[in-house]
Amino acid sequence: MAEKEVNVKVRLRTDSAVNWLNVNPVLLKGEIGVEEDTGRIKIGNGKSSWAVLPYFFAGMSKQEILDAFFPINTVRITVGDINPADTLGGVWQKAVGTQRTEFTYWVRME
Repeated sequence: MAEKEVNVKVRLRTDSAVNWLNVNPVLLKGEIGVEEDTGRIKIGNGKSSWAVLPYFFAGMSKQEILDAFFPINTVRITVGDINPADTLGGVWQKAVGTQRTEFTYWVRME
């Protein structure tokens, strides 16, 4: 395949934090949204609204990301008996008295 050089400008979708929350759009998968007043960034997955998407943190360690998105005492629900520690890290424990369905409730301990 031949290469071709194209001069383009890339413009990221930007708005104020308040406007992002008020409109609450669903960003396309891989689409970047920037809060112009805070400088914080979210990357779309094509499904979740702005309010649900996590902020992107460049340069964070896996532990810092875990602490930001799943603080201690966070409850996570899985189908079956899949421990979130297997994919997310941290220490998770089954919540007592919650096994009523095929879902398992986990609480992050560390």
